[in-house]
Amino acid sequence: MGVSNNFEMLEKRRPSVKRDSLVVPDSEDTTNWRLIIVAGIVSALNAVENSVVGIGEWPYMKEIDEDATAQFFGMATSASKCGHALFALVFSIWSYKTHSVKIPLMASRLIAIVACLIYLSIEYVPSGKRYVLGSVYILLGIANSATTVLRGYIAMCSSTKDRPRAFAVIGLSIIVSIVVGPTLQLLFSSIAYPGYEIVHGMRFHIYSAPIWFSFILTTFTVFFIAFFMQDVHRASTESKLEEEENKPMFSMEQFKETLNKLKRSDLDWRLIAVCLFVKIAATFSHATMQSLMSILFMVQYGWTGTETVRMGSMLMVGFGVGSCVILLLYIFCKLGQILPQEKVFLVCTIASGCVYLITYPFDFNSQPVIMYNETTHAGCNPVEYSWCENAIAVNPYFFMVISLIISAPSIPMMHTALDTVYSRILGNVDQSVAQGAMTIVDDIVFMVTPIFTTTMFTLLGVGPLWIIKSAVFFAIATVWFLNIKKIGSHMY
Repeated sequence: MGVSNNFEMLEKRRPSVKRDSLVVPDSEDTTNWRLIIVAGIVSALNAVENSVVGIGEWPYMKEIDEDATAQFFGMATSASKCGHALFALVFSIWSYKTHSVKIPLMASRLIAIVACLIYLSIEYVPSGKRYVLGSVYILLGIANSATTVLRGYIAMCSSTKDRPRAFAVIGLSIIVSIVVGPTLQLLFSSIAYPGYEIVHGMRFHIYSAPIWFSFILTTFTVFFIAFFMQDVHRASTESKLEEEENKPMFSMEQFKETLNKLKRSDLDWRLIAVCLFVKIAATFSHATMQSLMSILFMVQYGWTGTETVRMGSMLMVGFGVGSCVILLLYIFCKLGQILPQEKVFLVCTIASGCVYLITYPFDFNSQPVIMYNETTHAGCNPVEYSWCENAIAVNPYFFMVISLIISAPSIPMMHTALDTVYSRILGNVDQSVAQGAMTIVDDIVFMVTPIFTTTMFTLLGVGPLWIIKSAVFFAIATVWFLNIKKIGSHMY
């Protein structure tokens, strides 16, 4: 059975428990593109709130609190990912036990609204504003963690054949948010801090304007989820739903029963472990640049907060457009069926490692770092960074061009390829918890990388950090290569 007309898969309404829940066949040869597109829109709306803060996080923290350091920023970012990892598991279990994605997603949007209101009210805080921003990052991390349930939802709504295209929809939605967020920052980059006072204590400026937009968009998302999203479940689980609804959310008996089921399953645990391990590669580059890019621009090149936001936003828009082209090829040209995805992931991992080798600060492609300016709070401060006086930094435009040429296509292809491989290895099972585990691995990288990256940068500068990151990518590529033949047996 193929994809049916009007983007609808074979569906039947469940007569009890959840009247709006749709039953999907146990076979994996049907795809519901309507629900996949709705999930993609929800994913994009959720991701925008994170991308609108993006480049401006470090400049804003440094602007409103001079005591903020790169290491504190790294710890705040890691704390956000700790909240993300913990609640990714909570939302995954919640979704699995209730057979619902709508309720966890709507709860997460309410948390995001609270975070936006705190962010916009930060001028009321007399001192220690960096700690308030840190708490906002944690709340946003928790809010964004609910999107992990969409991975299992996509797997439930798509056929094995269409899964690369289905996951590309989610990837495209995230990339679109990467374009939207920096574009908003570019649009308002002329409104320098402190900007205009809307009401007493709430201002509209380069750093807050995107959050005002995010607040409105997040409120809209709540209503969109409520009216357009539908829960789904496998036909084989329908008879068990009433019984499971009467069980507690968690108990030791249920935990033991789940472990026994997993032991009896025919899942390839070795390859599942490999996928979870190499997820580090797909996240490593993004985590590094998210936590360090604005710091690099301000410290090495002496760019002001406004210049950092403007240039960083332009880079992210370019990255987003390039990535969108790749993911559109997946969706409309069936790139996932043309190219073997296990080999795509290997090539893109090696390419990502090469980025750090090419942009290493050699003498021929670098210049001395700009020293600290007390007025702009930008440049390399010897008090914070002992390596300033003799340090060199790769030309910023060379760095941005290389990042666009290599990372823009490789990062979305890595994510889509790994999602496809992982879902096929898992097979015809409820993938909510398994996809939650993938998200937790993702978050572990985000927890460790900001602290590791900012600490290494503070102590040693870019050079040693870039060598370590290249070595990690090549090590992960080696692990994938050693298992690629067995992975291929699950793909075709």
